[in-house]
Amino acid sequence: MAYPGTEIKPDDRSGWVDEPNLRDEYFHRFSDDPYWSENTLLSFNVPERNLCGFIYVYWRPNMNLAVAGPCIWDHTGEDVYNCLYYGWDQHLAIPPGSEMYDFALSNSLTCKMVKPWEEYHFTYDRNGFKFDLVWTAFTKEPHYMKLSKSGEEDPGIKNWVKKESDFPVGHYEQSGQFNGWIELNGERIAISSGALRDRGWGPRHADVSDPLRAGWPYAFASEKSSWHLYDPQTELSFADDPIEGTTETVTTGFYVRDGIKSRVVSGTRKAVRGRDGRVLTQEIRAVDELGRELHAKGKTLNWLKWPINSDIINWWSLVRWEYDGQVVYGEDQDFMNFKHYRRYWEKLIAKDPGLLHCFPDDPDYPPYRK
Repeated sequence: MAYPGTEIKPDDRSGWVDEPNLRDEYFHRFSDDPYWSENTLLSFNVPERNLCGFIYVYWRPNMNLAVAGPCIWDHTGEDVYNCLYYGWDQHLAIPPGSEMYDFALSNSLTCKMVKPWEEYHFTYDRNGFKFDLVWTAFTKEPHYMKLSKSGEEDPGIKNWVKKESDFPVGHYEQSGQFNGWIELNGERIAISSGALRDRGWGPRHADVSDPLRAGWPYAFASEKSSWHLYDPQTELSFADDPIEGTTETVTTGFYVRDGIKSRVVSGTRKAVRGRDGRVLTQEIRAVDELGRELHAKGKTLNWLKWPINSDIINWWSLVRWEYDGQVVYGEDQDFMNFKHYRRYWEKLIAKDPGLLHCFPDDPDYPPYRK
C-alpha cells in the first residue's frame, strides 16, 4: 500500500539496522527461522484512575501465527487472571493480506496506519471491552537502537533480537500520545496520555540467554519533554546477580528537552524493591550526546505481573516521575527470566516465610513440606 509522500522500495538491507527508514513500518524480508517476528507494542495510562494499558502485536510469518491483543490493569488486580481485562491472544492465524500496521484479526483487534511514523488507529470490541484509540507521534522519527562501538548489537537488546547476516533486523522506540476512549462493562473512559510505540523485527527466540534482567522506564510528557531508557544487568553472571541493591547501566535511550531530541550515551538506574522483588521506587541519572543531564525519580503506583516470551516475568507499572522540575506519569517495565526470579524467590522466602501466605499455619500442611 502506498502513502502520500512515501516511496517504498525493495528492502536490500542486511544485518542490524540503525538508521531511520520508513520501510520499517512494513513487513521485512525474512529468513526461514520459525521464530522470525515482526512486533509492535503501544501503551497508555489514566493516572487519576491508577490505570495502565497496552496493545501488543507480533507476527511469526513462518508459523502463520499472530499473537495480539490488549490488556488493562489498575491497583485492584496485578495478575493476568484478575486484572481489569486481559485479551492478549497467543493463538491467532494471520489473515490474508495483513500488513504490519494494517490488519483486522479474528479477536476483533484492528489497526490502520494513517501515516507512517505519525498516526495509527486501533479498535477492539470483545467480551465487554472496547476501544477506539489513535496514536500520534511526538518525535519526528523513531529512536533506533544503535550498534555499539565494536559493531555488535546493543548488549541488552541482543537477547531479544538475534542478528541475521543476510536479512535486516532492528528495534526502535518512539514517543507519542494516545487519544480516544476505552469502554469496560459499559463504562467509557477517556484516554489522553503519553504513549510508547515500540517496534522490532528479526528472530525472537523463546529461549533467551541468561542473564536477562532489565528495566525499561519512560515518560512522555509532550513534544518538548520525554525520555526512554533501557538498562539491562550486563555486569554479573546469572548465579552472582543478587537483584537487590544493584545499579544497572543504561545502554541505550533518548532524551527530549525543550523539543530537542538526543541519544543517551551513559547512565544508571537504581531501584528499591519490595518484599517480593517488585520495584517500589527508582532513581535514574543519565547524560545525552549534548551533555544534558537527566535526573528522574520514580514512585510505582500499580503493577501487572505479565508473563511474556514464554519464560520472562515483566512487572509493568504506572510510575509517578519527577524530572526537569515537573511531575509526569509514565511507566516502567522491570523484567527477568523465570528461573532467575525463582532463584531470587527462594532467597526471599528463606528470609520472609510470610510470603507463602497461601499455606495454613499448621506445620504439617502440606505433607510434602515435611
